[in-house]
Amino acid sequence: MSWRRFPTFLPNFPLKLIPLSEAQQTLYEKTGFLKDLAFKTLPQVNKAEVKQFLEKAHGLKVESVRTLNVEGKKKRSKTGFYRRVDYKKVFVSLKEPTPTGGATAQQ
Repeated sequence: MSWRRFPTFLPNFPLKLIPLSEAQQTLYEKTGFLKDLAFKTLPQVNKAEVKQFLEKAHGLKVESVRTLNVEGKKKRSKTGFYRRVDYKKVFVSLKEPTPTGGATAQQ
């Protein structure tokens, strides 16, 4: 009898949330929900990996994922030129949360 191992998804990439703007902060304080979020990650990460990670690990309902490759800035120092690392911006749109509660039960 051979054992079959089920695939597990263990992401091995950083996904950093880009700080929220003041307008997003006030919207979050009023509603408690943000529809659009922006993350910074490695250039190799694709849309499907980001969507799967957010849905399975964090339990978010993702509507769409958009990406943007950003080339690192060229800098100059006393010793010569250097480049910052390339990265990818990921823009995620979330689905509206459905209200849950016992108040909607029929009587």
